[in-house]
Amino acid sequence: MIGATEAHAAQRRAIAPGVSAWVSASAGTGKTKVLTDRLLGLMLEGSDPARVLCLTFTRAAAAEMANRLNERLAQWMTLPHDAFVEELHELTGRDPDDAMMLQARQLFARVLDTPGGVKIATIHAFCQALLRRFPLEADVSPEFVVLDERGAAEALLEAAESVIVAARVAGDRGELAEALAVVAGHVGEERFGMLMAALAGQRGKLRRAVEGGHAALRDRLCAALALPAEATSERLAAAFCAEDAGDEIALRAAAAALLAGSVTDRKRGATLAAWCADPQQRQRMLEIYAEA
Repeated sequence: MIGATEAHAAQRRAIAPGVSAWVSASAGTGKTKVLTDRLLGLMLEGSDPARVLCLTFTRAAAAEMANRLNERLAQWMTLPHDAFVEELHELTGRDPDDAMMLQARQLFARVLDTPGGVKIATIHAFCQALLRRFPLEADVSPEFVVLDERGAAEALLEAAESVIVAARVAGDRGELAEALAVVAGHVGEERFGMLMAALAGQRGKLRRAVEGGHAALRDRLCAALALPAEATSERLAAAFCAEDAGDEIALRAAAAALLAGSVTDRKRGATLAAWCADPQQRQRMLEIYAEA
């Protein structure tokens, strides 16, 4: 484990304005403080607050950073001389002179006078701002609007309903209806919207998966699962159910142990015992075995 002194030295290195640093640490260990100190260090070294940009993942993190920065700067305006000297020494690693102390006390006013203050935003907001500045270069509409979570959920719900309506219009023999029938066998109506949302969230991976057609996807799946290309569900089931395909001794021991347990355990134990006793009936009871 890293000692307190070593950790403090690492934080001091990360704060130094002339250093490009990656900071990785567990929650609650002071990453936000390091970032705040780094912003303060940059401005003490002469960086214009208007030219400082800090990006975070969430709005909450951005608000936390802004609050901490403003609180520190406000404290600097009223700190007693000795306490202020000690704080600046802790931040910069050197004894502050009068010029540094004057500059530090004026930082709060400079930040307040900066239009918009120090720019602390989410990555999403930053990217959105770039797109708004260069919509033609990014090949998007200049009047584009970013959907919020509620709008996205409503759009997905409308898409799901349109899929169901299109399937009904096409009839039982339509390709969409056939595909929807397969999905309905695995997902209930109440979870269909969740499935659509998950597919939309992973649409890039889905496109890459099927870009070579279903045959290419099947070949990749077989390779990933170490299955022969000619594998069928019937052949796989037969191979799984064959006698000695698994650890029969361990299965019998598990069945015996379960039969001595609770009501649920005894039910599962009976299923395992039946599986081991009659290999000829295994394909018939495959689903029951899988559930157990």
